[in-house]
Amino acid sequence: MISCRNCLATLAILQRLKVFKLPSTVAVISANTFKTIHVNGNVSGYKSFSSSNPKYRATSIKSRDQNDTAGKICEEDGELHEEETEEIHGVYLPNFPSEGSEVTETVLEGVPTIVETAKDKVKKQRQVGTKVGSEIKTSKPKGKTAEKKMCTQNSSEESQAAAVELEKKKEIAFRFSLRSYLTMCMQQNMVYKAMILLRNYHAEKKHFKSSLVYDAVLREASSRCSWKLIKEVVLMMEQGEIPFSLDSFAACFICLGRRSEKEIGLGALAENLLDKMDFCGLNVEDIFKNCKFTGNHRELAAKGVKLAMPNFQPGFPSVPLTYTTPLLTALNDITVESEVTSNIEGLLKEENLTQLAAEQLKSEMSGVVFIKSITNSSSVDNQAISDMEKLELEWLEVIREAIVRDLSMCKAQFESTRRKTLHIYPFLAILSTDDYVRLLTHEVQMLSGTSDLFSPSMHIFCRNLGLKVMREARIQRKKENGQLEKFQHLYDRYCQWYLNPTRNGKLFNPRQMWQQLLVEFQNEGSDLDYEEIFWPHSVVQSVGQFLYNIILSNLKIADHTSEGAKLSPAFYIVFRTKGVRAIREIKPHPQLVKFYDEIRKKKLSFDASLLPMVSPPLPWHTHRQGGYLVTDVSLVRLPPYASQQRLRLENTPAQQLYPALDALNALGTIPWQINGAILDLAIKIFNSNGSKELDIPQPPSALSPPTPVVEDGSHKAKAYKERTAYKRRKAEMYSLWCDTLYRLSLANHFRDKIFWLPHNMDFRGRVYPCSPHLTHLSHDMARSLLYFANGKPLGAEGFNWLKLHVINLTGTKKREPVSERLRYAEEILPEILDSAENPLTGRKWWVKSDEPWQTLAACMEVAAALRCPDGPAAYVCHLPIHQDGSCNGLQHYAALGRDQVGAESVNLAPAERPQDVYSNVATLVERERAKDAANNVEIAQLLAGQISRKVIKQTVMTTVYGVTRYGARLQIAKQLKELPGLSPEQVNIGASYLADKTFQSLQEMFTSAKEIQDWFTESAKLISTVAGENVEWITPVGLPVVQPYNKNPYDETSRPNVMKQRNAFPPNFIHSLDSSHMMLTALHCQRKGITFASIHDCFWTHPCTVNEMNKICRQQFVSLHSQPILEDLSKFMVSQFASRASDIAEDESPKGLARHRLNQILSEVPRRGVFDLRLVLESVYFFS
Repeated sequence: MISCRNCLATLAILQRLKVFKLPSTVAVISANTFKTIHVNGNVSGYKSFSSSNPKYRATSIKSRDQNDTAGKICEEDGELHEEETEEIHGVYLPNFPSEGSEVTETVLEGVPTIVETAKDKVKKQRQVGTKVGSEIKTSKPKGKTAEKKMCTQNSSEESQAAAVELEKKKEIAFRFSLRSYLTMCMQQNMVYKAMILLRNYHAEKKHFKSSLVYDAVLREASSRCSWKLIKEVVLMMEQGEIPFSLDSFAACFICLGRRSEKEIGLGALAENLLDKMDFCGLNVEDIFKNCKFTGNHRELAAKGVKLAMPNFQPGFPSVPLTYTTPLLTALNDITVESEVTSNIEGLLKEENLTQLAAEQLKSEMSGVVFIKSITNSSSVDNQAISDMEKLELEWLEVIREAIVRDLSMCKAQFESTRRKTLHIYPFLAILSTDDYVRLLTHEVQMLSGTSDLFSPSMHIFCRNLGLKVMREARIQRKKENGQLEKFQHLYDRYCQWYLNPTRNGKLFNPRQMWQQLLVEFQNEGSDLDYEEIFWPHSVVQSVGQFLYNIILSNLKIADHTSEGAKLSPAFYIVFRTKGVRAIREIKPHPQLVKFYDEIRKKKLSFDASLLPMVSPPLPWHTHRQGGYLVTDVSLVRLPPYASQQRLRLENTPAQQLYPALDALNALGTIPWQINGAILDLAIKIFNSNGSKELDIPQPPSALSPPTPVVEDGSHKAKAYKERTAYKRRKAEMYSLWCDTLYRLSLANHFRDKIFWLPHNMDFRGRVYPCSPHLTHLSHDMARSLLYFANGKPLGAEGFNWLKLHVINLTGTKKREPVSERLRYAEEILPEILDSAENPLTGRKWWVKSDEPWQTLAACMEVAAALRCPDGPAAYVCHLPIHQDGSCNGLQHYAALGRDQVGAESVNLAPAERPQDVYSNVATLVERERAKDAANNVEIAQLLAGQISRKVIKQTVMTTVYGVTRYGARLQIAKQLKELPGLSPEQVNIGASYLADKTFQSLQEMFTSAKEIQDWFTESAKLISTVAGENVEWITPVGLPVVQPYNKNPYDETSRPNVMKQRNAFPPNFIHSLDSSHMMLTALHCQRKGITFASIHDCFWTHPCTVNEMNKICRQQFVSLHSQPILEDLSKFMVSQFASRASDIAEDESPKGLARHRLNQILSEVPRRGVFDLRLVLESVYFFS
């Protein structure tokens, strides 16, 4: 019985995807009610969906055009939308362009048919006046003037160019997919299948101009010493006029090197290859300098070359170590004398660190870490745990049998099909059954802990599981080709250096040291920077879908709620509405949730790639390698489809990325420890039902259910709302409770241990720790749990900085000078000591602080320093001291624009007391209000005495993020509603009035900065509309940035989302500047031996080194903004997006005029004010 037409349509669409087998009961959650669809029979990916309603009969549509790409419906992040896909037998891989394959689709009458060929799409777009890849609409000419003809001709040419560019992007994506598929086939000894597909695609793709796909087959063929196979591929390349690469010739020489020296004619073959290289303009020496080798392939390639050149001696690549940016050339001298010492001096010995390195490697290879929970053991239901353990043992066998069965079916299908399509089986065949059993068992445990009312979408679960499979596969390959063994040896050497970084007389940073080790051992075994090919996102997704089908279809649990215990699915597919979208999620059976709630009280499991490391992170030395030891970590956090910035990183010279890589290394090499006193207190409060006052989440059981009422007609809606609100609040409480449980349990696990936090960054360059659970980039309590592992004596100034830190955390003296804060610290010293000694039983002064937990940690350090027998100066302190930027976004705007008044208001200039930009703006707004009130403006008179710092603070703060007048009005209205005496209508009018006055005041203070922001906005608008490109730039430290905002977020080839590109460019550019400032500060602190950590514009260091860090911080800000930042940005944008003057000189069409406008705007750098940047060096409150 089908209870909902839309649900039927949704299920039918998902059925067409053939990505999973539906369980017998599928829950569908709509906006108002819970409905259930009962599906009769075995609904799987290999059978058609059926319905008793003739309106929804299944039909079959076939597309036989070999050059067409079928448009199908895909589900990405839970959203149903159109996307280009290619059928893979049994599954679908999105983003695989259809190359000559016959596409068969099952669709429903009554559901819009969206299967259309590329030609159909072009035809339809022409009908509405739109070309492929272009938004230029044509209309019937009104006259026959030359201008009209030129306009039409230009539009046609531009549309064709856009279509060519679109096809080029698709071709690049397709090559990557095919290359990955062929590599996996060859590695799994499926040579016959790989060659069938390669021959087919080669025959149908006459203008295939890249050697990447062919090189993948050549490299694997060389490993098999199959000269026959190599000859066939080389012949294909010659016939197709495919340019040969260095990798092409390397594979040929490797194969020759494997042959017996007694074979006749090998020398002639080698000579022919050398002649071919000369013809192609390639040098044989470059093979050994630019190509990467595994195992003994370098030696074999050299042996092959020597068949024709007996005296040939292969060289090795030279690795540049220094910076090219003028901002960091002062750090290029690595022979300077320095007082730099190890970050763990006196904490660990060499044998200890070696043991920890082995432990870290083991946990990463296992993929899962189990830790003890901190909940009260007395509340654990041991019977429930015992029942669940028995069930898990049963499931192990069920999973094993299902994997064997489904993989066998998949293999049989793969081997029997003769269709020219890409199949999923080669990607699944690389791991063993035991590997899959382990992965799925952990996945089941993770699924069982999801919220009852919310979980990530099915798409995200599948993607993450697919990524885990790819990670295991890549680790396995590293084992097989000898990379792992060599890595362990070099990493042990790196750890030895880490313990004594200056023992060789040179001051290398972590990247430079790792590069030196790679060079030193480059003639031994595999190249460690040889990269196995990554799987396309579509493959990762499909692998996850295949495995989730096993979980959903095979795992059952006894349902005791019905009459007699019957087996029910352990997991259900549910559809939750989000606006007009149906989001597919997974919901565990209630009985399973209860079981795992009890298990969670005893032990927790974590993905090893989400935990801190117990040994130093691998230094980032390329954009692909760094962070964890063998677990793949992205240098830049990007959505799966944002490949444009990945391509920019690929094509960026290595030295240009060194500043960003080294900054991540500088932060990642800082060792941390747990503050045991704070942890004990937090656990005690957590296990005592939490505390609202101290922001320790309460368990869901603390929430009282709504009072039962008789649900008659008048109260039914109210009762429903109350129940819904109760369930939502309970789910929120559970989520917060679990987050704190994980954090405290992890902290307890790492108690008395030293650990490290590897870092990566977002697309703008802002830096984040890879571990989400135990990190300083979090809320107050989480930050209070961490302190530096290496302590340092407070020294002469450190104790004052420690006391000042206590006062800064309270937030009570923000606008007071340093002297007043120190005086206040002495005044309340008894309260500080009472808080430290009696945190829960004393006067609890620390609880009233803005940051209570960090305040308590600082109070404890003050007390400990005062108890030190040798005086506070001798006390070894581990607590980080914070220095925050003063409205940092506006600081960068003021520096860019050199606005005198604005710079003074955000503390770029010296002052006797800290300036407060919010109060300054409020003063200007009040001045304007008073003028209007004197002129009898009614709303100005009503607002007399109502304008405060609080009213306009959020608007001023979000100005740097490009807040609109509409957004500002909402922000101010929220504050005005809390004031007495204003009606709702007056609130709305007053909010609009104050929003305008706030913007006027900001423009008065930041005149040049406002012009710069407007320039950013207009440039982004024209780039995304006229040029039709995503906005991109290069940060001052060399990081390429691309804004990943497209109309279709799941299709990188779609047009830019103009609104997002326009609104996001100003704040994103400013964020890229604040990240550049942080990176420069981190690198110079590292050179000085200063321990440095950061949370964006909040810098941390030891109390004794605050003065030195502050000096560096200011010097680097001045150095950064002394660069021609806006001029360099203008030059870059002109080179990337502007049209050549000769191309548009006589073009007066609308498009031509728009291109003129684009060129003009990108070239016009806004004017600056007269503020002297050097004043920053003397500003006490710039960062304080």
